[in-house]
Order: sequence, then structure tokens, then C-alpha cells
Amino acid sequence: MSKLLDYLNALDTNAVLIQAHKSDPYKAAKEFGLTIEEQAVLLKQSRQQIAAFLDIPFADFDSLDTTEIGFRSWEIDHENADTREEAFAA
Repeated sequence: MSKLLDYLNALDTNAVLIQAHKSDPYKAAKEFGLTIEEQAVLLKQSRQQIAAFLDIPFADFDSLDTTEIGFRSWEIDHENADTREEAFAA
């Protein structure tokens, strides 16, 4: 099972993780142990991409709203980064 699903489930119940995610979603995801691929999918904030990555039908994914908390558009510029490292630079 993907650790990303564990992370999303933890965001529903773990107040410390919720606050960490709101403060710095990249750092929280990295410290939780998500792979770079899982971090990339999460931080793009696309429910459709997350559902596809997790192999969950998108219609069943609508109950998860954790991907909408704590992101600010300036935190990550994954569209214009030359490398994955640049995309997730702090």
C-alpha cells in the first residue's frame, strides 16, 4: 500500500500532522516518509492524479478533502522546475 494513502488518512485524524502540513506540506510529507513521487503527486493538489496514483476510482475519491488544506501557490512551482529537486526546494 502506498504511504501516500496513509498520509491522507492521517491528515483526517492527526492534529499534529495537520498543523505540520498547513505550515509546510513538503516538509511534513517528507518527514512522514513519502517518496519523491508521492510528494510530487500530493503537492500538485490534483485529486484526479492522486486517485490515479493510488489506483482508486476518482468517483470514490471525493470524500478526501485533505489535499486542499495548507497549500499556497508560491510554495511550489513544479510546472517550471527543471528537476524534481528544484520543484521541491524549500
